[in-house]
Amino acid sequence: MAPLVAAILVVLTAVAGLPALLLSSRAPLPRHQPLAPVAGAPLQVVRSGAGRWFLNGQPIAEQSLAQVLRQHRGASAEVRLQASAQLSVGAVSSAMAWLRRQSGRAVSLDLPVAPR
Repeated sequence: MAPLVAAILVVLTAVAGLPALLLSSRAPLPRHQPLAPVAGAPLQVVRSGAGRWFLNGQPIAEQSLAQVLRQHRGASAEVRLQASAQLSVGAVSSAMAWLRRQSGRAVSLDLPVAPR
């Protein structure tokens, strides 16, 4: 009787762990989103509460962001900043000024819309 119970437990454990095993064996697919906008599309820049930069949804180092902005100085793409609510007004203002210096153009501030 004990060997039968042990065999049942082994089979049930293997079946229960099968989905996790199958999911973990799949290599994650990288999400490649272009950092630069499509012609005329705005550059969406996010400044997190921790001070991290994101460009078009992807994390980016400050030096890399500056390089992308300088490369697109002549482009007609608009630069839009979405700032975290955790940032002070001074920090948002400084971020906008930095983006303006790097891009050579005006920067729009996207404010969240409150639900009605």
